[in-house]
Amino acid sequence: MVANAWLRPGNTAACSNAEAFMAETFDILRDHRIGLVRGDSGFNNEATQSYLEGREIDYIIAVRAIPCVKHEIYALKQWVQICEGIEAAEFEYGPLHGRRRRHIVVRKQIARRPNCGGKLLFEDLPQYRYSIYVTNLPLPLDQIWNVYNSRADCENRIKELKADFGLDCFCLQGFWATEASFRFIMLAYNLLALFRHVALNERNGATLKTLRSYCFA
Repeated sequence: MVANAWLRPGNTAACSNAEAFMAETFDILRDHRIGLVRGDSGFNNEATQSYLEGREIDYIIAVRAIPCVKHEIYALKQWVQICEGIEAAEFEYGPLHGRRRRHIVVRKQIARRPNCGGKLLFEDLPQYRYSIYVTNLPLPLDQIWNVYNSRADCENRIKELKADFGLDCFCLQGFWATEASFRFIMLAYNLLALFRHVALNERNGATLKTLRSYCFA
């Protein structure tokens, strides 16, 4: 289910006012324990990480491959094999006037994993794609990677919101009217999620199109 959602102007950076959004979300979920926050690279900044650490909340956030981070990765010598064609390593890095934090980097051998995700970082190492994360968790490297990877299911929810609920194909004249419609879509999605869970005893197997054809009709 969608716990919270904001509609923001198109010229807003992902990390802008992220702490306020998380504070509102945590307040909505105040009767639940927040076990982990996972975020993409748009939320990789000192303010967001400091906020989560101040609230003693664990996090794993993807990291952009800026030149300083690439320099740290290129200097790594000790890599741990997670499985065939995938290795991981860790290092500590902190921006200027920022705290040094644990960073995890996973590299995938393209020849063995042709469909792997990640980015090509070095011209003289074209055989690897890399993914980088920052975390405050003390877990082993492979567990950090596996825990973050399950975040990819969020993309399926976003795709469902677009395909079945028209999330990306409406815009009213007023910004707040558009946000009101945006939030009503989230409400409709959550009602459908509850219906699937209670009536059909499944979490996310049936899309709205399937329910319309085989259940409601």
